[in-house]
Amino acid sequence: MLNDIYLFIELARRKSMSQTAKDLNLNLSTLSRRIQTLEEKLGTPLLQRSARGIVLSAAGQHIYDSLAENVLSLSSQVNQVINKQNTVEEFYLLCPQNIISGPLIPAITAFQTTQKHLNLHIYPSNMNSQLSQQRFNLAIRVGEQHDSSFYQKRLGTIATALVVKKQSESKNRLILPYTNKQLSPALISDLKNCFENITYCYDITIARQLVQSGVGTGLLPMSEIASLTSKHQFEYVDLNITLPSRPIYALWSHSRTPSSSTNTLIELIQDCIATQPSLQGQIITLSN
Repeated sequence: MLNDIYLFIELARRKSMSQTAKDLNLNLSTLSRRIQTLEEKLGTPLLQRSARGIVLSAAGQHIYDSLAENVLSLSSQVNQVINKQNTVEEFYLLCPQNIISGPLIPAITAFQTTQKHLNLHIYPSNMNSQLSQQRFNLAIRVGEQHDSSFYQKRLGTIATALVVKKQSESKNRLILPYTNKQLSPALISDLKNCFENITYCYDITIARQLVQSGVGTGLLPMSEIASLTSKHQFEYVDLNITLPSRPIYALWSHSRTPSSSTNTLIELIQDCIATQPSLQGQIITLSN
């Protein structure tokens, strides 16, 4: 029964029968049959299907809330014992492309150099949607995190600012790399009132390159402003608008204490952040 409870908990995390079967290398029919068998043993339905996917029953939610942390922790410990018997271990890292390829690359380099037994899988993305359906040992995310199914640790903060090339003829055009979900409606309204035109660019690195080329004024995080070449050619734009600072979080699952490898990478990233003002909520200078 314990194995079936584990399958149910993994299904409850993903809210998808097909995704759970895929991640656990099971046939969909096998997973469905084992969940049904568990329900018969417990004498109560644990879930139901809806247009939005899997929905837990009251009994299912109670079992998940009561057992998930302990069962996932036990599974993680078993996997660690098994992995230690092997010469190679797989490690999955999710991290925003713009910071993993820039300010955090020293931490990733040090991690791979010291953890030679790992096969490191790096997925450069900051998408939070369906995070529970992705395989990862550690996820680095920028912005507030509202998914309570993962443990998280705040690592740093990235301030944002409006920056433009001094000689730009397009200062009245805003380069906006954030979605409406990432900015408050009040801020979006204020920005629209201050700029004649807006270029919506849903990639922060591309937005920085457009600003670098003098295409317009960019609302950029300090991690990108720090990457500007010839910073003295740029200036901040003060519109008397409060601009957001975005926290950096480490996320992991299974147990409150991360695994040894995960904790090693978190510490390396913390050390890396400690040396970079752009990841500590500071406004960097453009004078050089």
